[in-house]
Amino acid sequence: MARTRAVRSISTPRRVLIAPDKFKGTLTSEAAAKAIERGVRRAWPQAKTTCLSLTDGGEGFVELMVRQTGGRLRTTKTVDAAWRPCVAKWGVLGNGRTAVIGLANASGIAQLPANLRNPEKTSNLGTGLLIAQAVKEGFREILVGLGGSATTEGGISLASVLGYRFLDETGHDIPLDGAGLGRLAEIVPPKLMPRAHFIVATDVDNPLYGPKGAARQFAAQKGADAAMIARLEKGLQRLARIVKRDLGIDVAQEPGAGAAGGCGYGLMAFFEAKRENGFQLVRRLLKLDAMIRRHDLVITGEGSFDRTSLLGKAPAQLGDLAREIKKPAWAFCGRSTLTVSRTPFERIAALSTKENPGPPPEDLSSEQHASRLETLAYEMAHGHGQLD
Repeated sequence: MARTRAVRSISTPRRVLIAPDKFKGTLTSEAAAKAIERGVRRAWPQAKTTCLSLTDGGEGFVELMVRQTGGRLRTTKTVDAAWRPCVAKWGVLGNGRTAVIGLANASGIAQLPANLRNPEKTSNLGTGLLIAQAVKEGFREILVGLGGSATTEGGISLASVLGYRFLDETGHDIPLDGAGLGRLAEIVPPKLMPRAHFIVATDVDNPLYGPKGAARQFAAQKGADAAMIARLEKGLQRLARIVKRDLGIDVAQEPGAGAAGGCGYGLMAFFEAKRENGFQLVRRLLKLDAMIRRHDLVITGEGSFDRTSLLGKAPAQLGDLAREIKKPAWAFCGRSTLTVSRTPFERIAALSTKENPGPPPEDLSSEQHASRLETLAYEMAHGHGQLD
C-alpha cells in the first residue's frame, strides 16, 4: 500500500496541509481533501489541518480563481464534449476585466458516460461558445484553464466559433473533431480577430505531437485504442503542417501545446495565447510557499499516479515545492505505477495495488470512495506518527 524513502525523523506533525487534486471519476479535489482530513484527524487528534482544493487548470480552476480574487461566477447555456446541451460555469476575476473559463466546465471528460468517450468524435465547441460570450461582453483578457478534457482535436472546434474555417480538399467544412483532422486541407482565418488577450493555464508541458504529445500520451485515457491513437497522431501532425503553411505559425513543440488534446496548441496558434503553468498561477494566488512553511507535513494526491503525473501536473509540482522548502510530502492516489525514488514524495499510498486491487472503481459510490480514502489516510498517519 505504501512506498517510502528514508527521511529525517520529526515528531507527530502539528500542522498538516492537505491539498489533493481530483480523483478523476470518483472524487472532486474538495471531497478528497475532506476524506484525507478525516483520516488524519483520527490518527492525530491534536493536529491542525488546512484543506485546499488543488487545481492547475482543470476541474475546479474557475471556482478557485473566482473565489480567491473576489470575483463572480457566471453560467451560460452551451454544449458538452459530446454535443449535448448543458449549462456551464465561467467567471470574472476580482479585477472586473478578466474572464476565466475552464475547458473542463463545458468540454470535460468527467461529464461523459463511458460510451460517449471517443476522442475522434468529441469537441471543444462548448468551450468556444463560452469564450465567444466573454468576447461579446467586451472582456479584453481571457484566461482559459486547460485540463480534464475529453478531446483530441487541436482546438479547431473552439476556433471555429470565433470565425476560423477548416476546409477539406473540396472546400467544404470538415467535422470539428479528432476524426476531422484527417481531412483538413486548408485553414481560413476570420476577417476580424477577437480583440482580447488570451492566457492559457496548462497542467502539462507536452508538445502537440510526438512520443509525449497529446495523442500518444493522453488519448488512451479518453477512450482511444491503439489504432485510433495512430490516426489522431497523424491528424495533429497534419494540423501543424497546415497551420504553418496557411498562417505562418509554428508552435507545435511549445510546452503545453499538447494540453487538453492539443487545445493549448489551438489557442496559441489561432489566438496568440500566452501559456502559463496552471500550478504556478495557483501558487502565486494562494501564496503557497508561505503556506507550506507554516506546516509540518504536506499531503496531496490524485486518482492515478503514473508517468504523466511528472509532466507538470499539480500534485508533483506541489511535492517539488515542498521538497524545495524542506518539508516532507506524502501522496495518496487511487493507483500508482511509480516508485517513490522517482518522485518528490517521501511516501506514496494507493487504494488499489497488485496485492490488494480492491473492488472496481465503477462499482463504488462517491461515499464509498471517500471512506476508503479516509481509511488509507488514517492507516498511513497512524502507522507513521514518527517519520522514519
